[in-house]
Amino acid sequence: MSNTGRKAFRNTVLLSAFEVVNPLLSLALVGTITRRLGAEGLGSYNLVLSFFFIAHAFTSLGLSPLVTRGIARQPNSAGRVFATASMLGVPVSLLIGAGLLVAVRIGGYGPEIGYAALLASAALVPSIIYLHAESMFIAMERVDVMVVVAVLENVLRVAAGLLLLLNGFGVVALVGSFALCRVLAMIGMLAYIHRICRPVRWEVDRSVLKELIQSIPVFGGILLASTLYQSIDVLILSRLGNIEAVGFYTAAYRLMTIAMVVPKSFNTTIYPVLSRLFSECSLTFKKANSLSLRYLLLLLLPVAVAIDGTANTVVPLLFGEEMAPAASALRILIWTLVPYGIARVLASLLVASDRQRIDLAVNGIGLVANVGLNILLIPRYGFIGCSWANLLSMLVFLGMQGYFLRREILGVIKDAQIVRPFMVAGVLWGWFQLTTPLNLALRLAGGGALFVLLVILLRAVPLSELRMVLPARLASVLPQERQQ
Repeated sequence: MSNTGRKAFRNTVLLSAFEVVNPLLSLALVGTITRRLGAEGLGSYNLVLSFFFIAHAFTSLGLSPLVTRGIARQPNSAGRVFATASMLGVPVSLLIGAGLLVAVRIGGYGPEIGYAALLASAALVPSIIYLHAESMFIAMERVDVMVVVAVLENVLRVAAGLLLLLNGFGVVALVGSFALCRVLAMIGMLAYIHRICRPVRWEVDRSVLKELIQSIPVFGGILLASTLYQSIDVLILSRLGNIEAVGFYTAAYRLMTIAMVVPKSFNTTIYPVLSRLFSECSLTFKKANSLSLRYLLLLLLPVAVAIDGTANTVVPLLFGEEMAPAASALRILIWTLVPYGIARVLASLLVASDRQRIDLAVNGIGLVANVGLNILLIPRYGFIGCSWANLLSMLVFLGMQGYFLRREILGVIKDAQIVRPFMVAGVLWGWFQLTTPLNLALRLAGGGALFVLLVILLRAVPLSELRMVLPARLASVLPQERQQ
């Protein structure tokens, strides 16, 4: 268990570091778009990318978790599963790319967004190959490969975007550079596969293909519901509100995505581990879920408190004074982080234990709640209503997971010992409320120091658990834990 814990810890830290650097790099591009093209330009750019990522998710047919689970349980099948999944995804990508263009044309968004959507649709084929390569490396617990390729892609995309903006180009050119970077990222992934594994034989394995096709209804349904859940708010806001409102909302949402790096990274790391543990040891599987829940709460609650307390300063600092209204949306959206993190853990539990049909039902209910709340709240409250719809629908999502897992969730929560994370968050909330007049850097530094102190004083992380995840050299210098 200690080796598994150390590997999970290392991969989570590595992915989290990347996921923090990645959006921070993107913020430089987003800030320049705002200043050069205004809120409307940012709204157009984010709208096209929203269409792209919805379409891109559909090209996988929801099979990425199945690819990861299959390779994690049988590593020698990696090449066959990757090649078969990719060859299935290419024609699907071409078909969905055509659908993307039709959707944009029907939406009547104008010629600029139409040309940008054409370039975005061209990026779908390399993106599906890239996606299944990611699933392969996740299953092999080689997230370092993902990080290297993704960082290089993002650095190149941001540099190209800044250069284009500074030379007077607009949204179409930005999306074109995004598409080109996707092609280069795919080439990088294939080069790593050739170097680390073995050259891919681009042949369809009939048994793998049969399993993938038979799994499409359930995994595809999960994908459809989850993708629409994550992106439908922007599309509804663009129709019931205006492009400027989309700019405010997506600016706040982009900052929230930075905070979402921990649950996303941890889920990526722990999912193949849970898939393996489920078939090996039920007791260890349950313990891993409880530990996951406690550690996520210990990190996510303080992060939500800190961003809520500093949003009015951070948003104008990053995006300019004209984007200050986005701070109100951020203060609501950031609390989505907590139920989102818990929901990701429970979703991994369900799929890793072959209960993906329950996950499908939960995603469907969550989507209905999201759409209904957005339609109800956006006409009256605009992007603020959209923010509330996001938070409330996530609480519905988590509530339904708890309902379907009611026979086992109480045991997982009890073993997770979640009281101390809430105590830490409560003290930090008081700090940020009382220090509003202070400098932002001082408030954040003080909050960080207070967090570390509270974790130590409240023993929120026992030394025995630290030894399970820290590298052996660091674990050896920890003091012995006193017997209770």
